[in-house]
Amino acid sequence: MSRIFELVRANFYQGTTLSRLMLGTNDSLQAIQRQDLRNFWQARYRPNNVLFTVAGKFDWDHVVKQMQDHFGNWEGQASPTPEQYPKPMTRVSLEYREGKQEHLALMCPFPNYTDPDYYAATVIAEVLGGSMASRLFVEVREKRGLVYGVSANLTGNKHIGALRIYAGTTPEKGHECLQVIVNELQKLAQEGITADELERTKVQLKSEHVMHGEGSASRMSAIARTWWYKRNIKTIQDVKEAIDAVTQEQILQVLQRFSPTNPLTIAGIGPLSEEELVGDTLSALS
Repeated sequence: MSRIFELVRANFYQGTTLSRLMLGTNDSLQAIQRQDLRNFWQARYRPNNVLFTVAGKFDWDHVVKQMQDHFGNWEGQASPTPEQYPKPMTRVSLEYREGKQEHLALMCPFPNYTDPDYYAATVIAEVLGGSMASRLFVEVREKRGLVYGVSANLTGNKHIGALRIYAGTTPEKGHECLQVIVNELQKLAQEGITADELERTKVQLKSEHVMHGEGSASRMSAIARTWWYKRNIKTIQDVKEAIDAVTQEQILQVLQRFSPTNPLTIAGIGPLSEEELVGDTLSALS
């Protein structure tokens, strides 16, 4: 289940360093020397490349003094990080593994965190596979019993976002499972979402956001993310208003800008061959 996300990421970001394994490989880990770590630290960990975020009950003046005491003499300038601009393509990547499980992951380009349509994309991901009331959960698991787990969420980086889908099934149901997921993506692209789905999802997302915001760690992460990417801070109320502002028309516009099926990167781990898993599922995609 962990490996499938590495595999789909490697193919989605193919041609860039983003496709590399975050933990490295046996060979790369064996090759690392102490001086390599020191050189990397000296090149990358510099004041202009570091963000300090705090959330919770604190005294601002005390925090500032502590930062000055500990880091006031920190000097140096990190060189710019090379920009990464992946160009995803429709491709299938399989990793053979004997057993009674077949793990699937799909990725397609979608609005990233800085995109004006980010919150509309969040709504789409939630409707598609964010809860037990989502389309994938109902269609793939409840109605057909094809999976023991299925979900959809947003991921990405500074320059590209992605809609990512996971499904865990058995080899006997692998082909049908993939086919149903692709059919749901096509339906989503053609019809968008209903008014009822939109309203229910808004309530769900706002509730989740408020509950997450009650934790200092979650709030700290949210502040860090918005400042790192956009150089501003969104309050919980800002996010609620952004979610409320999403319309069905905006959802359709997003789906016209970013097709859920083209390009579509598919990865599978299990005993099935490409013909057994995919068959003609992708032939009708446009």
